[in-house]
Amino acid sequence: MKGNHLSLREWLQHTASAGYIAKGLIYLTIGWLALLTTIGLGGSESGASDVIRKIALWPFGRVLLAILGLGLIAYVLWRLAQAVWDTERKGNDWRGWIQRLGFVISGSLYVTLAWQCATLVFQSFAQSQSSGSSQSTERLMGLPGGRWLLLLIGLVFIGVGIHQLIRAWKRSYRKNWHLQSRPNPPLPLLEAIARLGLAARGVTFVLIGGLLALAAWRLSPSDAQGLSAALDLLAHQPFGDYLLGAVAIGLIAYGGYCFINAGYRRVRHPKN
Repeated sequence: MKGNHLSLREWLQHTASAGYIAKGLIYLTIGWLALLTTIGLGGSESGASDVIRKIALWPFGRVLLAILGLGLIAYVLWRLAQAVWDTERKGNDWRGWIQRLGFVISGSLYVTLAWQCATLVFQSFAQSQSSGSSQSTERLMGLPGGRWLLLLIGLVFIGVGIHQLIRAWKRSYRKNWHLQSRPNPPLPLLEAIARLGLAARGVTFVLIGGLLALAAWRLSPSDAQGLSAALDLLAHQPFGDYLLGAVAIGLIAYGGYCFINAGYRRVRHPKN
């Protein structure tokens, strides 16, 4: 049994590392494109789906998307493993189950991105165009109670964003790093990257949640947009270039935080 646990733990370690690398690449690209916009060298305020479509147009884009898609699938599997085997030791009380459900929801957000990668690899670019956030929101609001469901989703995004800001402030991410197995880690640098990255992601999640809640309140699906709209909102504020530039650097740092997790993330023995 111990040998099985060790082999499963090693499998989870590789799966988590591959998933964090794929996630890091997406955020690194999002931040880089936003930073290019602020300094006038092109770029765009792009979300994850926009980035994937841009990668499809790069040289060897389909090969890159295939690798990225596999990494995203690995991330989804890692999140499911956290929920099913309770690798984070959240427990079986109601709070633990809510947190474990959060792992499932977090992973499910990347299923769509992995599917988009697969679609772009195996089909033409034209066939892969999505219907857009506003159309998806319009369908959601057309359901019974859809307006309140959209409001709830917006509040969840705001809550996750605040939680990320708290994690950055309290440095609670450190308990998930196995620093003792790495000789002389550059801890001040790792912490700076982690705190900046988590803070930037927290800000963008709060903005996304606010846009979703505003759409529900106004019954206006066009207000419900994702990360690209949140970045665009920042860009159009007073001193928008500075705000967007700061968040862009933060999102690049969040990509770096994901890379740190790929190497330092603690993976505990799965529970029976």
